[in-house]
Amino acid sequence: MMTYKQRLCCWAIARLLPTQQWIIVARFRSRSDADGHFQFLQQTIPHVKFEVVFDRSGDSHSLSGLGCPSNPVTSAL
Repeated sequence: MMTYKQRLCCWAIARLLPTQQWIIVARFRSRSDADGHFQFLQQTIPHVKFEVVFDRSGDSHSLSGLGCPSNPVTSAL
């Protein structure tokens, strides 16, 4: 069960690992905060793939099938 605080932070930045799995690296309350941090990460670590996602599942560790319509997580970029 998700806590109230976890439900507030539904925007996240996910990183693609070499094993083709996604992991959440940061959570945000607003899309604009997530986008700003996403731009910072792209500029400082350009060789790593990041995505801004809306995560309704509350799984704070990993995402499978990022961007897949049947998954509750949808890619926002």
